[in-house]
Amino acid sequence: MTPATPSTPAQHDRYQRMLQTATAMLAGGGEDALQMKELAERAVVSLATLYRYFPSKDHLLLAISHGRYENALRRVGGEAPRGATVQERVTNHLLREFRAEQRDQRLTAALTRVLSDTRPEYAPVIATTQQLHLRVLEHVALAGRPVDDHLRRRLRIVMDVFGAATGRWLAGVSSAAEARFEIRVGCYLLRDQDKEAA
Repeated sequence: MTPATPSTPAQHDRYQRMLQTATAMLAGGGEDALQMKELAERAVVSLATLYRYFPSKDHLLLAISHGRYENALRRVGGEAPRGATVQERVTNHLLREFRAEQRDQRLTAALTRVLSDTRPEYAPVIATTQQLHLRVLEHVALAGRPVDDHLRRRLRIVMDVFGAATGRWLAGVSSAAEARFEIRVGCYLLRDQDKEAA
């Protein structure tokens, strides 16, 4: 079943209310706490409305992930660069993102799981969400200036390192300190980018 897309202001309001309520439920109790009937009650929508936009819990999680990176892209667009070099700016941003993940570990675990799902029907949303994440890093790297293919390829690798470090931390294989170290090492790929972008 294809999820419906909100079109009117009232539908957008209900859609955002469902996402915000679901995010709070996930942060408080993880995936087990996210029950669709209770979500509909808390968001003050009918269960039919909820399922029209989110046919399954995974569709809901994918929409939350997508929305978070949309918000991140808007946020970095209004921020001053944090760091003197590409490497510093991207490292600072990803470490800040990891700190946010640590604050909401249950939410992070749920979103990380669904973004690694291999079902073909999820692929378009996952690809779009990853592209948003990449656009966030591109903006951070060059403060909104155009990014060439060489830097874009390196940023994709840095994203993969970030995702793997987060996954190991969530699984309890690595400590938070080890994850931060891996993120810094991954960003070392960007050490010469300022010379190449000049």
